[in-house]
Amino acid sequence: MYLSNEQRLAVSHFRGPAEILAGPGSGKTRVITARLANLINVKKIPPSSILTITFTKKAAEEMRLRSEQLLGNTAAAINFGTFHSIFFKILRNTYKFTSDNIVRFRIQSEIIQEIIESENIDLRESDRNVIDLLNEISKVKTGYDSVEDYNSILMDNDDFKKFYKRYISRMNSLKLIDFDDMLIRCHDLFIERNEVLRQWQEKFKFVLIDEFQDIDYKQYETIKMLAGERANLFVVGDDDQSIYGFRGAQSSIMQRFLDDYKEANFVKLSVNYRSAKDIVSSAGLVIGANKDRIEKDIKANSEINGKVVLSEFENRSEEFAELAARLKNEKDLSECAVLLRTNTLASLVAGELMQCDIEVDYAEKVTNPYEHFIAKDILTYLKIANGDNSRASMYRIMNKPYRYISRNAVPGKTFDIEAMEKFHADNLKTLGMLSKLQNDLLILKGMRPYAAVHYILQGIGYLKYLKHYAEEKNIDYAELEEKAMCIKEKAGRYRSYREWEEDIENYTEKLNKETPGGNNGGVKVLTLHASKGLEFKKVFILDVNEKIIPYKKAVLTSEIEEERRLFYVGMTRAKEELYLWSIKDNYGKAMTRSHFIDVFEER
Repeated sequence: MYLSNEQRLAVSHFRGPAEILAGPGSGKTRVITARLANLINVKKIPPSSILTITFTKKAAEEMRLRSEQLLGNTAAAINFGTFHSIFFKILRNTYKFTSDNIVRFRIQSEIIQEIIESENIDLRESDRNVIDLLNEISKVKTGYDSVEDYNSILMDNDDFKKFYKRYISRMNSLKLIDFDDMLIRCHDLFIERNEVLRQWQEKFKFVLIDEFQDIDYKQYETIKMLAGERANLFVVGDDDQSIYGFRGAQSSIMQRFLDDYKEANFVKLSVNYRSAKDIVSSAGLVIGANKDRIEKDIKANSEINGKVVLSEFENRSEEFAELAARLKNEKDLSECAVLLRTNTLASLVAGELMQCDIEVDYAEKVTNPYEHFIAKDILTYLKIANGDNSRASMYRIMNKPYRYISRNAVPGKTFDIEAMEKFHADNLKTLGMLSKLQNDLLILKGMRPYAAVHYILQGIGYLKYLKHYAEEKNIDYAELEEKAMCIKEKAGRYRSYREWEEDIENYTEKLNKETPGGNNGGVKVLTLHASKGLEFKKVFILDVNEKIIPYKKAVLTSEIEEERRLFYVGMTRAKEELYLWSIKDNYGKAMTRSHFIDVFEER
């Protein structure tokens, strides 16, 4: 196996602590597997006394396979696993836990829903309420913050304290543990029972950790105890690629390791074997703006200059059209990736490309924009205007905006506005609103879809309704407004409601046939987070705009720096061509190009 001088220096390390700073494309997996071979074949360390930790099952399996290719059957005795699988193994050995004690997501969801309903907690709207709540629980449990000081983004802080305590109590009563409990209980076990700690120290004499930048403090303290006085800790990571702060990961632990182990061997892998020169230098300029980082100077091994292209489009429609045109001319779509900041944007782009008959490989199921309540409301107005008189349709829009119409005014399976007016004969205000609704529906009937949606939003007052709704639910009105404007933009592609309705049916049918996470040779559409560890010849990063990249919720310096690291990860996925695109207008709202790419003009 060929190794560079830097890689050889890392691989040849034997006893004691070592930190390997592995930049993008620097061959960190090669270094870890070569070190395993060196320990076993050269230093004659029994493979069963080596523990190799990764952060995902997929990464652990890949490391195992790479080791088998190098070591053959010997690799089978090496202990590979995630933090959670290793900690659970220790707990199972001590406390006789079984897989039945590990809580399933469905059970967690039921517990959460039960507590919210019984405590009458007002939960702020989120596309991923349960997942977001579990992330908040995790931050408190792993010491990110105490429950008394934690500021929840999903509910009032007093409600969160009540919710959190009920959740912990319920889990304990059912004798269930989650991934965080595996870590916490293992940490406490090592502190409370020294004989157990010594047993595992004797078992795992050499510990290797991949993606060390993703570690949190509780994991770090537990691993330090496991390594003990031998301190045969070999950690590999890159603080510039630490992008999981929302899970408690702390990039600063890489520096803390060097402070805790002042005798540690410190090796920088500073050659990028993946990307062309211009991509490496451009990414270096971006990440160099971060202050809280270990200084490094990454160079490209390639002699190819490559491409880094900045483009600005008038709006998202123009951006989508250019993307579709480029991808249609690609011979091998599997070598291309489109990266977005959020799942919502990634799903939107994946859907747009599918409508253009471009093969897409998307990690998750594409969200149908027409399934959102705003789209359903707008389309229901158009359905009624075009002849639908069902009670269900009237129920959906009768008080959007607020008209104070009683549901009892529509007793049958169909509605009749004159009958509804008779029901409200004593309420002049509602009568006036019913008269306006009837007139609005007549106006909509003669309009093309784009004009009709504009009239619903402005003339009928649906946007005002959304503003009131956002205030009541304590959610971001701007996000609701953007969804409404997205539907308006889509309406502009059609000449009639019937044409639009048929296309929605075809599109929905196509989405239902899609299998998420497929590998059909299509273009990969991913979030920046999901792109980590992957590489492509061509990478398109869309919407490199303020409030998207960096994300609007990033306010503190530490949050902005993590957003910059996330952008850096996306940039360094590209091998030959990198396209950084921004837009000037987002459905009527002026957009500013991200300040992350100002560094290119400052050169």
